[in-house]
Amino acid sequence: MTAPSTPRAARVARREELDREGAALDAEAARLGVVRFVTFFVALAPWVVAELWASVPDAVGFASLPLLALFALLVSRHRSLRARRARVQVGEELAGRAVARIDRDWAALPEPGEAPERGAGSHPWAVDLDLYGRASLRQLLGPVHTPMGAVTLDGWLLDPMASEGLGARQEAVRELALDPGLCEAVAIEGALLDPVDPGALDGFLAWCAQPPIVSARAGLAAWILPALTLLLAVGDGFDLAPAWSWVVPLAASAVVAFRWGHRLHLDFARASSGVPGLRRYHRLFALWEAAPGEAALRRRLVQALGEGDGAASAALGRLERLLDMADARFSSLHPALAIGLLWDVHVGRALDRWRAAHGARVAGWMESMGTLEALASVATLAAEHPDWAMPEVESPHHPPHFTATGLGHPLLPAGVAVHNDVALGPPGTALLITGSNMSGKSTLLRSIGLAVVMTGLGAPVCAGALRLTRCRLYTSMRVQDSLEAGVSFFMAELRRLAAILDAAPPTGSGDEPLLYLVDEILQGTNSEERRVAGRRFVRHLLRRRAIGAVTTHDLGFHEHPEVAAASRLVHFRESVATGGEGPGLTFDYRLRPGLATTRNALRLAEQVGLTDPDAAGDPVS
Repeated sequence: MTAPSTPRAARVARREELDREGAALDAEAARLGVVRFVTFFVALAPWVVAELWASVPDAVGFASLPLLALFALLVSRHRSLRARRARVQVGEELAGRAVARIDRDWAALPEPGEAPERGAGSHPWAVDLDLYGRASLRQLLGPVHTPMGAVTLDGWLLDPMASEGLGARQEAVRELALDPGLCEAVAIEGALLDPVDPGALDGFLAWCAQPPIVSARAGLAAWILPALTLLLAVGDGFDLAPAWSWVVPLAASAVVAFRWGHRLHLDFARASSGVPGLRRYHRLFALWEAAPGEAALRRRLVQALGEGDGAASAALGRLERLLDMADARFSSLHPALAIGLLWDVHVGRALDRWRAAHGARVAGWMESMGTLEALASVATLAAEHPDWAMPEVESPHHPPHFTATGLGHPLLPAGVAVHNDVALGPPGTALLITGSNMSGKSTLLRSIGLAVVMTGLGAPVCAGALRLTRCRLYTSMRVQDSLEAGVSFFMAELRRLAAILDAAPPTGSGDEPLLYLVDEILQGTNSEERRVAGRRFVRHLLRRRAIGAVTTHDLGFHEHPEVAAASRLVHFRESVATGGEGPGLTFDYRLRPGLATTRNALRLAEQVGLTDPDAAGDPVS
């Protein structure tokens, strides 16, 4: 059988393979269910016969024991089959979502998460570039299921150039993209975890940092009092100890259990953080510990998880078992265990020992896991788009620039996106983009901005090649007024542009340069004042280490000596086609040098019925 030729074909083949495996497991589980049913009733037969017929020796009833043992094994086997079936089902769903991502079938994908609190409303470009929400970059990336993975990925999205280790991140992404099996296993294991919100994780980390709860004296009493109770009870039974002497240590145990019970139950709840999801992370850690890889960043993160008995997976596995023991407090047998064995004290003492041995390392484990999961998410994007280019990030001493060959919009389907060559920089220049409505100006700006964000993620970009220097990104595109805040559209525009100017470092400051993207500059005022204020804005940026692009409908915007000398003029255009229903507009979305020479506002207005009322035949009187 030949290997699938494309990532989409591979995901479809994987989904079909998992579908067949799931059907086989369902059939096996059905057969096993019948065998379980029959085994149970056959196991009861000897016991029933021995009870109902006096002529049958009671020893016949013991024949039920091996059959009941067989039934228990079948139950365990059935449980294992159900667990495998759950993993296969999740894998099938994930493969289907991968196909939807490749096809840009956004409706087939789960509802995307919202931007972090610091994000969409106040962030300089989260909304402008479609980082969150339906049909967004966040939805295009591979899945993350843990709160620390989501926090890490959100941090990269909202501050992509903050890390100095972009090269190491790219190396790790490249390596993980070549290991889809690991990325799939991590995604499946994460999807099977119970949802855990960041607050629960914070509560768990706070629990890990707490001092011991159970005193050494209470721990010693938990061993002595139950043993003494048992010893005296046996002695009483054989007339070797005073009658009812065992009641005294039992009463003392009840006092200890009552004194410590409430405090320990609160501690158990904090350790569980209200949900069982955190305690089961050990399976996710084990996947990474078994695959350290060769990339330096990935290997360093896996090494931080430890190894052997001190590894994160082993430690969290033991914590899961201890917390399962702590859940005995929800059982009807708990009073007997709590008093007779001082069960809660023993569990609390064991949790104290676990916290002393591993508590200080848990935050580091979680941080490493978050980074590894975020890398897997980005690597999934890379594996699904092998034709995209990994950008080259040049050293800071290089003059600021952004140079892309065949740049496209990553959120558009492959057959729809149009690719253009784009160059921004050096400082002291600006790319001035003109063109008619719907010709592609805004899409080009978003393609540039998303390429910068994806570079910071360590991801490949939707381009044939990209070279750029480290920069800070600011945009002004989807500006909105605010009735609640009393801010007009024009004032909202001005505030956004002022923020861009504040972010642009003065020449010679040594700070990272600014890359700005401004769409339809100052459209909220009259044409003459818009032209004057817009030129002032561009001239300020030309005198700093900023590079960027501005779109405008104003074909005379560049007619200022300083702006004209620094502007590189490019444009989009449309074609007018005459068909059976009259003239229509077509766009090729190709970037061309020079100033736009066509306009289409009136044609578009006519297409929706806004014709000249004085034209012949117009129904308006």
